Amino acid sequence: MRALEKIRNLTDKFSIHIKEALEIVCHVLEIGKTQLYTENPEITPDKSQIIESLIERRLKKEPLQYILGECFFYNIKIKVGPGVLIPRPETEILVEEVIKRKNLIANTGHRVLDLCTGSGCIALAIAKNIPDFHVFGIDISKKAVMYAVENKALNNIKNADFLVGNLFEPFREKLFSCITANPPYVKTEDIFKLQPEIKDYEPFEALDGGKDGLRFYRDIIKEAMRYLLKDGLIFLEIGAGQSDAVYAEASMEGFEVVDVVKDLAGIERVMILKN
Repeated sequence: MRALEKIRNLTDKFSIHIKEALEIVCHVLEIGKTQLYTENPEITPDKSQIIESLIERRLKKEPLQYILGECFFYNIKIKVGPGVLIPRPETEILVEEVIKRKNLIANTGHRVLDLCTGSGCIALAIAKNIPDFHVFGIDISKKAVMYAVENKALNNIKNADFLVGNLFEPFREKLFSCITANPPYVKTEDIFKLQPEIKDYEPFEALDGGKDGLRFYRDIIKEAMRYLLKDGLIFLEIGAGQSDAVYAEASMEGFEVVDVVKDLAGIERVMILKN
């Protein structure tokens, strides 16, 4: 059976979305989509069996990114798997906002701290697109930091380093002109209401923002002044409906709210603070 026929067969047999069937077939055959359509290669019985085993995993609601072992974020390849949060497209907005303000950030220095770095996607995207910056990524999860280090090597990025630690713990002075963070921000009780791909597979600790979803914002904002150079910027990804509460926390600690950027759904997604 040839590849395109196999994809049609999979969508009929398993009622799987054609895009996901295509991704899985290309992954197993180690070819790109262009090659798939131009060459339409023959699929051996062994490869066919592997493809169907991956489809079975997807039907059990395992995230496609875990099945493939990778995804793309801001045009870089990111390896992911159990124990690390899957990068979301809306998080690219945070990276875009940092890049827009790179000259303003550079006026105070060239060191960036990415808290709750997870797979390292934010840190690596900033480091790749602003090679003059040195980016440090911190995460409390050893497994997540292992993925981040692997992703650094995979993308041949030299100006980023990753450490295991709880928020600012590895640092003891004002070193950074920019702090970024996409912390856990889902209310604890709401995690159990999420779709199976998230609540049953992604790490609970990477989702859990405490009773009100704001625990990490309070901790970050309360401590940030000690680690941020004068006129430094903080870029925070926030959840739906959290803007006012985070704004209040920031104002209480003496930060100016520079901007709040909405995502494509109109949700206030990235808050930018200045000290």
